[in-house]
Amino acid sequence: MGMRVEAAINNTEILYETTFQEHWPAVFKFLLAWTNDWAAAEDLTQEAFVRLWRNRDRVDWSRPVLPWLLVAGRRLATDRFRALRRRVLGTPRTTTLDEHLHDRWLDVQVAMAGLSGLERTAIVLNLIVGNSTAEVAELLDSTPGAIRAAIARGRDKLEAAR
Repeated sequence: MGMRVEAAINNTEILYETTFQEHWPAVFKFLLAWTNDWAAAEDLTQEAFVRLWRNRDRVDWSRPVLPWLLVAGRRLATDRFRALRRRVLGTPRTTTLDEHLHDRWLDVQVAMAGLSGLERTAIVLNLIVGNSTAEVAELLDSTPGAIRAAIARGRDKLEAAR
């Protein structure tokens, strides 16, 4: 092996080791937040670094490597979730448009059930029926400020339920 090739290999190993030491905690924390499972986060972090090692000749070491690791970890976590889902639910069958719309409606129904009566009513009257907040307030014997707050809280809950 020539001196130049040997130096490049040693340099890559040093860059990898430095990256491992610097970014292991960040990648692990990211995957722990993504999976909410300590053991899975450890496994996925390890696998992300294994992928980095396997791709070390293609990585541009002059650029930040952390984004590469986070994307690799997220993809690994997504693959893990899909595999778990298949094991639990079986292979998904193809659905018709009507079945898809029905399933989506059930998702909306569950999300709406998580709202308080005031939030649900204010959202329906304002956003779906089209009444102004003043009209909704009058209908519900409330104030426009209270209705705006109920709509904002309801929207936040619906976004969280997505």
